[in-house]
Amino acid sequence: MRIDVSVPEGASGPWRVEAFNVSEQESEMTLARAKITGAINEFVPTGNYKRLVREDTVVMSNTPMEIRTNRTFIHRAKGKVLINGLGLGMVLSAILKKPEIESVTVVEASEDVIKLVGPSFCDDPRLRIVHACAFEYQPEPGALFDAVWHDIWDEICDENLPEMHKLHRKYGQRTKWQGSWARAECEVLRDRAKIFTCEIKE
Repeated sequence: MRIDVSVPEGASGPWRVEAFNVSEQESEMTLARAKITGAINEFVPTGNYKRLVREDTVVMSNTPMEIRTNRTFIHRAKGKVLINGLGLGMVLSAILKKPEIESVTVVEASEDVIKLVGPSFCDDPRLRIVHACAFEYQPEPGALFDAVWHDIWDEICDENLPEMHKLHRKYGQRTKWQGSWARAECEVLRDRAKIFTCEIKE
């Protein structure tokens, strides 16, 4: 599965959208790393990609790892949808291609990200982008969703889990289904840390 991103390169404040290429040699290096570490996320096939960068931190790209960790939501999304986190617009681009999508509300904390990414989707009447913090935003009274997706984190780590739990509690009565980006991977890291702690105590 590949998702092309139509957002143009540009910069706003500390944020920028960049195009980049993964050469055959670079791809082989990522494959070697993946074999050594056992982490399939390390492998990136050759090709042209885009990424969203905040200062020196890559927040999101349309590489296979990002697609894989968003695939469940892309598949489940239908009807009325809410997304916490605009990012590069990769997920938004994928679900807006689905005819069963009635409306999408995107909550994004960074005005710069909205300026960079939002214009690429302004022609779709089903979309509404709200400049707000995911934890502070309050949907309209009585608003219900068919799917909610939380994707506001820069990296996969178990420290994301408390925030995921908070958002899931917030929308528990407002949606038929919800999920958080890379939650399963974060839970694996948490469980590994627990095992390591137990081994030290023993």
